[in-house]
Amino acid sequence: MTGPLLRVRLLLPELADAAQHAAQAVYGMRAADSPATLQEARERALQAADDLTAAGVVLTA
Repeated sequence: MTGPLLRVRLLLPELADAAQHAAQAVYGMRAADSPATLQEARERALQAADDLTAAGVVLTA
């Protein structure tokens, strides 16, 4: 668990699942064994980050 993820989980528990998913998606890029796999993992990480941002925006509305 990273420091930023822990802070989100403690301070904004309603974003905990989205934050965990985003962190896992980023770490998933490390397991890529080919350029194509890396690109797919990158796209998943970008989507997870977008989902986390969208969830955060909903909380501020």
